[in-house]
Amino acid sequence: MSKTILIAGKDLPDGTEFVDGAETKMRRIAVTAVKGAKPAASPNISAFEWLRTSPVRARTLVLDAETEFERIDEAVLYFDESYYATKFNLLTPQECSQSADEMILGCQYLTMELLSRFEKKYSMSAGLEEKAPAPKLAFLIKNSFSEADVSKNGALRSSAPIASGPLVAAAAAAFQAFAENIAALYGAREYVTVLLARADLRDEALARDRSLGEWICSYMDEVDKMKNKLTLKQSLNWIKAGAKGPGFSLFR
Repeated sequence: MSKTILIAGKDLPDGTEFVDGAETKMRRIAVTAVKGAKPAASPNISAFEWLRTSPVRARTLVLDAETEFERIDEAVLYFDESYYATKFNLLTPQECSQSADEMILGCQYLTMELLSRFEKKYSMSAGLEEKAPAPKLAFLIKNSFSEADVSKNGALRSSAPIASGPLVAAAAAAFQAFAENIAALYGAREYVTVLLARADLRDEALARDRSLGEWICSYMDEVDKMKNKLTLKQSLNWIKAGAKGPGFSLFR
């Protein structure tokens, strides 16, 4: 039976290519979307509106996805730095508030809800079969370059559509710090496997969302084939996009 994956962070329609990549890996997909956005006609994909400023709507998102597909086997929180750089390139109070809600707050609310739901449904006390793969929570960031990076090395300017300003650069750092500390706190729990993954904008093959969606699903398939669950140390390692499976191309 195909797995169900919840994809959040790059809403439809902007996240269409990433979703298409995941679908090629035999996933049923629940994906966040802006109001009114609809996925391509496919029985395997359902779109859900996500109000990022509300913890209640984060819970509703998870429950609606479970109602639609019966369960959530995997969740990917995707932070595309260059994408956000094109959306938030001003330094104003309004953009500061809006960007924090979209890039940081929503991710934190949804993470907490997913972890709570996984614990209730898949912990040993909830009857999780010992040999069943734990659901996976993956934090995926596609890094770009900040204005500070470009100031130090002007040649980088041609490598990104637009450099990350203070708000986006700060949010990218916050996303990574949040992900690492979630892995530290939950990586050893039996009811969830936490994965940290990083892509580089300069890697042409994996800079494309479709390729990245295919790869992260393939990697999670390899995790499920492991005899034992990932260790805490493995969960804390950042996986380089393109790695074949646990133990390959891991770096800090």
